[in-house]
Amino acid sequence: MITKIFTSEAKTLDDTQGLVEAFTNTMGVVDSDGDVIDPIAFNGSIAKNLPLPVLSGHDQHTVVGKVISARPVHIENDEYRLYTLMKMNMDTQAGRETFSNVSGQFTREWSVGFNVPDDGWAHEGEGKSQVRRIKELDWVEVSAVIRGASPSTQTISAKSQTEEKIEPDALDATPDEVAPDTSDLLRTKIEIEKLTLEAKMPKRKKPKRKY
Repeated sequence: MITKIFTSEAKTLDDTQGLVEAFTNTMGVVDSDGDVIDPIAFNGSIAKNLPLPVLSGHDQHTVVGKVISARPVHIENDEYRLYTLMKMNMDTQAGRETFSNVSGQFTREWSVGFNVPDDGWAHEGEGKSQVRRIKELDWVEVSAVIRGASPSTQTISAKSQTEEKIEPDALDATPDEVAPDTSDLLRTKIEIEKLTLEAKMPKRKKPKRKY
């Protein structure tokens, strides 16, 4: 199974229910493994496989939560990011610990695990410019991880329990089908996070790692 790791300062939506939102994957751009994931590559799994398990460090022996909803969000040019709404299992110690680590930003990165069918990818370009384009994948899980190398991602600002929340059903739609208020909210958050990240985090190369 392939894992792709992305930096994300995921924050909590509701600390009583264990809700967390984050961008867990970047699509449409070349990643550190020389792969480009198409923006629609996750769509089949989102439609058929939800709820998907949330793990900690890709440990398949312990499920700490589930993915409630996910969809690609356009950032700019060819770049899309996978918005993911997760619910940690607060009835278990592992779920509470993972939620605490994520909400406290002790664990700030995410990794998606997936399989690629034989006909789900193709090589493009030649020589050093050659990339593997992943057109279709079987999304298996998403994990909270300690460290990873990837194209940078940004976090969507979280809602506290007393603020207005984004309804999970609204996030099941495609980008063009999202209600205007939700879409505007996401776009505003994205722009704020982009500006914040550019100001605080100078670009630097990270070591290539896989988990």
